[in-house]
Amino acid sequence: MNDCINQVTLLGRVGMDPQMRGSESNKVLIFTLATNTNYKYGSGETRQKTEWHRISVFREHLRSNLNQYLKKGSRVFVQGRIMYGEIKDSSGISHVTTTIVADDVVFLGDSRSRQIEQDED
Repeated sequence: MNDCINQVTLLGRVGMDPQMRGSESNKVLIFTLATNTNYKYGSGETRQKTEWHRISVFREHLRSNLNQYLKKGSRVFVQGRIMYGEIKDSSGISHVTTTIVADDVVFLGDSRSRQIEQDED
């Protein structure tokens, strides 16, 4: 068997307050994360491009902490893996989906991160 790696590391700002979805036995917390890339435009002008990532959290302890403390605008570091899926809309047309399944989310530079640490002591 060959070894494989599916690992994603992101640092950015939360684009929306988290939303709890799924069934009672199979919950998932979802939020978006914005990351920025700076590049030089043809004239030498520096521009910034924003990429939006859909983050899904299945781990119960992480999910509950994020649901309580994560807010739009929070700066976070996310480690996880990329997952592709497919959904059909009401017309029966298939659409490919992409999500980052988070294994760890760390708050950065925010008073909420200090609050979480105090609550865990």
